[in-house]
Amino acid sequence: MPESKPPAATFNPDQLRAEAAVHRAAREGNAEAQFRLGVMYGNGDGVGLDYAQALHWFNKAAEQDHESALITLAWMYANGAGVDADEASARTLYLRAARLGSAKAQYVVGTMYRFAQYGVEKDIEAAVDWYLKAANQGMATAQFALGKMLMEGKGVVRDDAAALQWLSLAHVNGSKRAEDYVKHLIRRMHPDEVKAVRERMTGGVTKDELR
Repeated sequence: MPESKPPAATFNPDQLRAEAAVHRAAREGNAEAQFRLGVMYGNGDGVGLDYAQALHWFNKAAEQDHESALITLAWMYANGAGVDADEASARTLYLRAARLGSAKAQYVVGTMYRFAQYGVEKDIEAAVDWYLKAANQGMATAQFALGKMLMEGKGVVRDDAAALQWLSLAHVNGSKRAEDYVKHLIRRMHPDEVKAVRERMTGGVTKDELR
């Protein structure tokens, strides 16, 4: 009985052309292509696994303020993934992305100040400020964090009405954890206060306000 041969390797011409196009665009300075090439090298996707090349291309994209590249680099330095762990570099990159308007980075920076991470001192005021920036962009995790802090009065003045508003928004935006907190708040708040929050969120107007 003849020996069975392993199946021949197959090549997808479209995939090869796409990979070549990413390489070309990255070399020409396209930040999105540089980020994608970094991901390819970091995952060994269509190219040999090469963390040095991944870092090179992520840095190239980050130099052009590419949001995902900045956040990916920050995560790598924070976790020592493919590079030596470096809290200072992680902090700098997260702050840079946050100041450029990245909601993801703003949430991380808020948490950084809330729990004194990456070499910063605990600063609840700064944490709330960054959470607000992310929450106002519709980020559910930041909305949940704000609502929970306001509900518990930890580091901030307890405000059930504001907590209900943020936790309700977090729930609408996909936070499964927020639902139980919303229910708890509704049980402990006066029905009129709950109604006022709901009307404010939906743009409704009470009869008294119409007089």
